[in-house]
Amino acid sequence: MSKEDPKHGRWILPVVIAALIGFTYLFVTALPPAEIPVGTTTTVVASETTTSVPEATTTTTLPADIAAFLSLVDDYEATANTIANDIDDANTAWENRADGVPSFADTLATFEAATVEAQTLSDNVAATNPPDAYTAVWPDSITAAATLPLGVDAVIEGLRAPDDGTARRDAVDAYEVLTTEFIATLDQVRAATP
Repeated sequence: MSKEDPKHGRWILPVVIAALIGFTYLFVTALPPAEIPVGTTTTVVASETTTSVPEATTTTTLPADIAAFLSLVDDYEATANTIANDIDDANTAWENRADGVPSFADTLATFEAATVEAQTLSDNVAATNPPDAYTAVWPDSITAAATLPLGVDAVIEGLRAPDDGTARRDAVDAYEVLTTEFIATLDQVRAATP
């Protein structure tokens, strides 16, 4: 009778299982810690002697049409400010020109581009259909926006005027006032938000 085990390989299965467990342990411990996704809640343990009053927060969600309209209002204000800044920068460059830089043609081109932008802004404001909550105040914004292209035209006339630049300076100052008045009407629109 032979003392050898007739089933060779009985020892392979336990070795494979031990190796799988060992590799799994190594790979799991080598992983970086898990990140907590945003929006999940975490538990914070506070000391027993600390008392706090919860803050009163109110959240309101605007209807989609009002939110979209107010976004347009913000865009109109940003555009008006950009036009006014471009005019002011071109005017300042013209005041401080040296050796013909910037040229009259370049300054005129900047002012003419501002006229186109102001007219586009005015047209967009006039074409905007506000939600019902703003129908009483939106006409003031339309009226104020309509003055902006005319204000830039006055700046161009001032640039072309044969004086010492006073007409142009006055027109630039007047345009800043027109921009401020237009933005004030947009503030009134925002104030009318239900």
